[in-house]
Amino acid sequence: MNPTSPPPLPTIRNGYLQRLAKAGIGLALIPAVLALTLIGCRILGLIRPFSVPTGGMSPAVTPGDHVMMEGVTFLLRKPTRGDVIIFKTDRIAGLPPATIFVKRVAGGPREQLRISDGKLFINGQVVTLSNSTGEIKYLLPPGDFSTRTDLTVPDGSYFVLGDNSTNSLDSRFWGCVPRENIMGRTSFCYWPPKRIGIVK
Repeated sequence: MNPTSPPPLPTIRNGYLQRLAKAGIGLALIPAVLALTLIGCRILGLIRPFSVPTGGMSPAVTPGDHVMMEGVTFLLRKPTRGDVIIFKTDRIAGLPPATIFVKRVAGGPREQLRISDGKLFINGQVVTLSNSTGEIKYLLPPGDFSTRTDLTVPDGSYFVLGDNSTNSLDSRFWGCVPRENIMGRTSFCYWPPKRIGIVK
C-alpha cells in the first residue's frame, strides 16, 4: 500500500486577509470610540444622570426615577414646546438657588401664553401637550394662589409646566426660565427596571 500525499490546502489571497483584518480592527474600535465619546460628553456636562425626588412631572417622570440628561440636542437647536428639560433655579425669583428642576416646555420666547379651564393657549390658539396617558390638563391645586397664567414670555426665556399640574411648582407660580439656566433635555429613564425607556 503506497501512502498518498494530502490534497493541497486552498489558497487565500492576501488581499482578502488584509480586508478581513482591517474590518476586525474597525469593529474592535467602535466600542472604544463610543466609550471615549460618552466619557467626553460626561466631562463636558453634556450627559449627566439625575434622580427625581418629587412627583410634579408624573407620569412622564415619577419620584424615584433615575434619568439621563443630554445637552447635545440644545447645541443643535433651541428648546421647543413639549421638551422635558432640566434647569437650574439660580436667579429665578421665588425659588431656592442651586436647585435642579425638571419640567416640560410650554411656551417659548415672545409667545403670548394663557391657561384657562385646564387648556393651554399660545397666541390665542389651543395647544395640546401630551404624555403617556394622553392630553395634559393644566389645573391649579386647591387654595388661593397668585399665578401667572396670562403673559407674554420674555425674550430668551421659557414658560415651563409640570405634567402633574395640581402638584407642580412651575412657571405659573414663579415665572419663566432664562435660556442660560437650561442644562439639557431629559431623554431616558434607566432606573428602576420597570420604568426603563424614553421619557415622553
